[in-house]
Amino acid sequence: MLLAPRGLPGRAVLTSFRAMALGRNPGKTHDKTFDHPDGWGIVYEEDGRLKSHRSARPCWDDPDFDGFGAERVFLLHARRGTSGEVSADNAHPFSLYVDGATWFFCHNGTVRDLLPDPGERVGEASTDSCRLFRRLAAEGLGADPAGAIRSAYARLADFTSLNTLLLSDREAWAVCCWTRDGDYYTLHLGEAASGPIVSSEPLDGIGRTWVSLANGDGVRVDRRTGALERRALLTASRRKGPLPTPGSTP
Repeated sequence: MLLAPRGLPGRAVLTSFRAMALGRNPGKTHDKTFDHPDGWGIVYEEDGRLKSHRSARPCWDDPDFDGFGAERVFLLHARRGTSGEVSADNAHPFSLYVDGATWFFCHNGTVRDLLPDPGERVGEASTDSCRLFRRLAAEGLGADPAGAIRSAYARLADFTSLNTLLLSDREAWAVCCWTRDGDYYTLHLGEAASGPIVSSEPLDGIGRTWVSLANGDGVRVDRRTGALERRALLTASRRKGPLPTPGSTP
């Protein structure tokens, strides 16, 4: 997954992102070879407003993906599903209208605390990632994003990763928090001509001076100015015991 709070030209980023979704990114910092075939999504700009598009197809096998080459891109996600059916509804980014603003949300990992109960309806509400986003909104995301993240995530224990990207009209957030496979569940902070960017892996030819976020780190970017604030946002969980293999998404 990729966050560019002040935008990147689509043509500059789609090829590198496709390679990451296929597990073939030359800049990756781990030896995992997962691909992410279970849908993709994008936030882009149209007439000065943020809009999103989601698909159930792999980004490397969807003609719509390259169609965004002419757009300014702010958020990209490719899914490797671990709960919920493969559908456009379950592809990230999700969006919610919270306190007068639209927020977009991407997540990488499996949150077993939030998996659906047996018999729950299939669809967006049945995925752990969508449930996580709704919990953030209920905890006051619109008024106090940092407080909402701390409150919502502090009550979770059984997860591989809570790595999160959030985007609104005024600000963007990235959260790095994992319990295992820290070489895979990474977020990297880089610098593009337009401002800060965050990606699951350093992308070949995109950005420079990439640095890894620490487990528990949060990053906020003011979308108007590009000003960046990095802080220790969470106490990183080190829960022991069996958990699912790495699963959701660059």
